[in-house]
Amino acid sequence: MDNAKIRHLMATYKKELPENTWLSLNKTLQDKPDELYDAIRTVKFKNPTTTLLLSIFVGGLGVDRFYIGDVGLGVAKLLFGWLTMFIWPFIDIFISYKACKNKNYASLMQVIMGY
Repeated sequence: MDNAKIRHLMATYKKELPENTWLSLNKTLQDKPDELYDAIRTVKFKNPTTTLLLSIFVGGLGVDRFYIGDVGLGVAKLLFGWLTMFIWPFIDIFISYKACKNKNYASLMQVIMGY
């Protein structure tokens, strides 16, 4: 893939992906054809900032986990989060933010490897 396209993708999706994956993603994209650029642009990412805000304000109801696609954890958090006196929902604020970025990276890699 062209370096200009790689730089554009990295700048566009920098906030949605984990920092420790940028270098490996850059190297992976260099070996791929230019047609992959359009396929990557169609990937729907979840916004980590939205996940963080949902986790802060309605995280006790599991809405943040439902948003990123962790339905099982969302249901468990909804039903049992209050049993931990809301310690679990508080800790999950930080965990769900990273989980959102990791799920975005997994979605991106699925498109890249499937191409």
